[in-house]
Amino acid sequence: MAKPEEVFIRRASGLVRVIGPWDALAYAFMNPGIMYCFLYIIWTHQLYPGVDMRWTAFPGVGLMFFPALLYIWFSIAMPRSGGEYIWGSRTISPAWGFCACWGLSMVGISWAGTCTGWAIWWGLNMAFRAIAVSELGPLAATHPLWKLADFLDQPGPTIVLGTILIISFFIIMWRGARAAMILSWIGVITATIGHIAFDVGVFTGGGFSAFVERFNALSGTTYEAVIEAAKAGGWPVGIYIPSVTLGAGITYVALNTLGSTYTANIMGEIKEVRKASIVAMLGALILFMTYWAIFYNIAYIGFSGDFWAAAAYFSPGGAGEGTWEGWPFGSVMPMPNFMLVYLNPNVAYAVVSSIGFFLCTYASCMGMAFGPVRNIFAWAFDRVIPTFFAKVDKRGSPWAAVLLGAIIAEGFFILQIFQPMWIAYSILAWFFAWAVVGVFGILFYFVPRGRAIFERSPDIVKKRIGKVPIITIWGVLCFIVGVLLDYYMLVPFFQGLISPLYIWITIGFFILPPFIIYYISRYYHIKKGIPMDMQFQEIPPD
Repeated sequence: MAKPEEVFIRRASGLVRVIGPWDALAYAFMNPGIMYCFLYIIWTHQLYPGVDMRWTAFPGVGLMFFPALLYIWFSIAMPRSGGEYIWGSRTISPAWGFCACWGLSMVGISWAGTCTGWAIWWGLNMAFRAIAVSELGPLAATHPLWKLADFLDQPGPTIVLGTILIISFFIIMWRGARAAMILSWIGVITATIGHIAFDVGVFTGGGFSAFVERFNALSGTTYEAVIEAAKAGGWPVGIYIPSVTLGAGITYVALNTLGSTYTANIMGEIKEVRKASIVAMLGALILFMTYWAIFYNIAYIGFSGDFWAAAAYFSPGGAGEGTWEGWPFGSVMPMPNFMLVYLNPNVAYAVVSSIGFFLCTYASCMGMAFGPVRNIFAWAFDRVIPTFFAKVDKRGSPWAAVLLGAIIAEGFFILQIFQPMWIAYSILAWFFAWAVVGVFGILFYFVPRGRAIFERSPDIVKKRIGKVPIITIWGVLCFIVGVLLDYYMLVPFFQGLISPLYIWITIGFFILPPFIIYYISRYYHIKKGIPMDMQFQEIPPD
């Protein structure tokens, strides 16, 4: 029989449990981005014409409780770094466990790189543009700060500044879990300040009537002209469809909660696992629902749903982009934090809201990579990828996995700048992975290895309704959610709004590679006489 050190690369993971329940909540709530609703109010109107965003927060976020409950049950049963990889590989299949975890990890790291650009374009630059509008109105484009924002929007400057940001937040991650949690709290605090600045700015500025008046004075066009031009283009302004609203809510609102489950992937560093998993993953969803319900309602009160529908039509990526010469913003995204200057004469509200977007997005980029980096560590600890990436320093930080994560994020960041749509539908892989994790939950009790872990688990994991384990029910519901969300994500393809190429890119990068990597690794280690199959019969050491 193999000795323990022959099964695993060492007797202990080397990670240190330093994250408490409230830190875990901050981390979960920050991912993938508390203020991304400022962007999705435009994107959702583009992809789901006829949406009313005021009704999306509750169904969108509410649906996420089902996967979260499955994640909580599994996290309590197997509290190790690696999340889905550990659950699947120890119960059903190492290849499928790796597949689910790979998809979720690569999506997270890819968006950590991608959203670095968001922090610059729609956070920092929006603060500059708001100041320019407040000082020069229709002539804002001649202001030095507007020109600075235009300069930073260009690929070269974006790459330089974005690379500095990526290096900096990976250095914070390398400093250890404690440093990462501090940045998570900074993200939560700055996002809250940014939200409050927006909300207060709407109400102290005079609301919708003040917006129309200032927009007409400062934009070079009129509110009425924007609405009429969008209607003339055939866009459904003023037409709100309940079924479309539901579809948008359970896709674009739901996907903005996904990173909260990364808490499960860092369980090897969390104290009080049961309390932390419940507080973090359920608490984050409640906070998401509250923040976004308030934001979407206030955004409609201050600017009107008609304006956001029309703005989506003429904005970059919209069906009417470049079709109307009177559109005052050109290729600039009319983000709510920026548009606030057209409602409230005190530019400080727009600036604070924009800086809040910048800082919380910066923190969320770290967060979206932090969990996946721990997954890389777990794969290396099992020899699925080279064991070099399981190295830790004296603080217990997996520095080699952090380095690999930084390289991957930088690659996605640069690729996004030149091919901005190629990973736009990578989220399909996320929902596919959730469907797979749902299957893990369904089968957990009914397969021998899963049953053994189930019987050794804390009492909450072993609870039943009648004779059916609750974790089986959570598995069924998680599977349904994954399939349903993938369907709704595919609706724009069915309508011809998006090229099918993106489906093949998603399959080719986010779904197929883990099977290839796993079976190559398995063959290699069998040839070397390493009992790779044996390690999947045990939960990795703490």
